[in-house]
Amino acid sequence: MRLLFHLILVGWLLGNTRCEPPTRGCLDIEATNLDVSADAPCEDDCCTYPQLVLTVNQEYNGAIWRPDSAYQNDLGYWFRIRSIVFYLSDFTFFQNGTSYQITDSLRMKVYNVAVDTTEAVFLDDVQLVRRIPTEYSVGTFRRSGVFDQFQCRLGLSNLRNEVIPALAPGGHPLARQADSLWLNQTDKFVWMQIVVARDSASATPLDTLRFTAADFGGQSPSIQKDTWLEHELGFDFLLTLTANYYELLKGIDFANTNQTVWKSKIISNLSTSFDVSQ
Repeated sequence: MRLLFHLILVGWLLGNTRCEPPTRGCLDIEATNLDVSADAPCEDDCCTYPQLVLTVNQEYNGAIWRPDSAYQNDLGYWFRIRSIVFYLSDFTFFQNGTSYQITDSLRMKVYNVAVDTTEAVFLDDVQLVRRIPTEYSVGTFRRSGVFDQFQCRLGLSNLRNEVIPALAPGGHPLARQADSLWLNQTDKFVWMQIVVARDSASATPLDTLRFTAADFGGQSPSIQKDTWLEHELGFDFLLTLTANYYELLKGIDFANTNQTVWKSKIISNLSTSFDVSQ
């Protein structure tokens, strides 16, 4: 009887035991798609990693900026901001004095005086900010922890300014734009463009201010803030940049139609016109 019992038990075990294949998934704790139920790593590089995701709030003295609204600056002049577009680049975060950036790069064609065109590899974090609110996926950012300083640039580096827009990837911020942010091979890109009407009347002629590398002395200005930003391991790094156009257009005498004077004042206001938060 005992032998028969064992034979029956062995038969039952053989009939009810199956060899299950391992469950594969992403096992990297830095990834955003970590699969805690997996017991074997995926074979096709299935892991995805955190992105630096940027939201840009555009305000006028604490209220949402609207292109159909009339505003009064600190000198009492009324005006309308019809549009503002600008480039941001070189997003950098500091942790105890060490800097970190995204890890994505891109090869693009650039102008070269000696050989007409050549190729260069860029950190691919350039963003073109427009009025329509959106989230900008800047690029892969895997460093986690607390960052005590933030920095980015308004405009483009000297080499990025040499990119040939007609040969840039479709949809890239440095490709051709409908609003003519590429001027010509001499003046290159418009780093910031502001269109204003100088009083509250809707029929007032528009003034278009185009800021190129020459307006900034060839060096894109830095937006730098001491702050407290935290990136949690395995999650996207969410960042909010607030542009305050009251500060940007502060002190401008709109009765003086000299655009060079306006532009100089706007450039001096840049350092107080942006803030960063989460």
